[in-house]
Amino acid sequence: MKKKVLLLGASGNIGTGFIENYLENQEYQKDYDLIIGIHQHNSITDKLKTRKFSLTDLDSLRKAFQGIDVIINLAANPHPEADFENLIDSNLIGAYNVFQIAKEKKVARVIFASSVHAIKGYDLDYKVRAEDAPKPLTIYGATKAFGEALCYTFSQNSELSCIAIRIGAYAAKEKMHNVCSQRTDYHYVVSQKDLSQLIHKTIIAPEKIKYTILAGISNNKKHSMDLELAKKLVNYNPKDDAYAICEKTR
Repeated sequence: MKKKVLLLGASGNIGTGFIENYLENQEYQKDYDLIIGIHQHNSITDKLKTRKFSLTDLDSLRKAFQGIDVIINLAANPHPEADFENLIDSNLIGAYNVFQIAKEKKVARVIFASSVHAIKGYDLDYKVRAEDAPKPLTIYGATKAFGEALCYTFSQNSELSCIAIRIGAYAAKEKMHNVCSQRTDYHYVVSQKDLSQLIHKTIIAPEKIKYTILAGISNNKKHSMDLELAKKLVNYNPKDDAYAICEKTR
């Protein structure tokens, strides 16, 4: 029987990109059924089933998580400059609620969308590894470090598996030119195709992986997160190099 995978935060840039790649990829569809969690927005496609949820409504989470094998939690306030008050419900309470109800409903794995902002305090010339301590420079980054900590806590105190992905500067297909024109370095860039592949690989990764943190970046000529763990552990094979892509646009 195919796994049932619930995507939270489906209306954001990363969520819509993953849905697009899922619908285009027969391999993904053979491995699992993707279900879209909807909150304030209508479903972005009529090709997939939906379930309603609210990060702060435990009963809605219980209903949404029933029979689910894997949860991809992209639901959060994504703004690095957000004030603490605007991060509490989604990035702190909401993150905890997802883990707690996933544990209660016996979900096998949560894939937590962390961020490069959890480790932005490191120098660009240092290649951050999974075992390195978080060094956030913003409150937003601190909430992502908190999510990583929850990821570890629940994986060690329940049957729940958790994989956190430190997502870099995400570039949807049509927006890579924005990345090229607005950034002075491309160390943290991740393309839509590569991040979709990484999320897919974490969904189908062996059950024995109880906890890990993976680098969510493309195979850039210069990069400030260690990609070897993701390549070894879940067979991530990033294809894009933001430096090469951006050099062609000049």
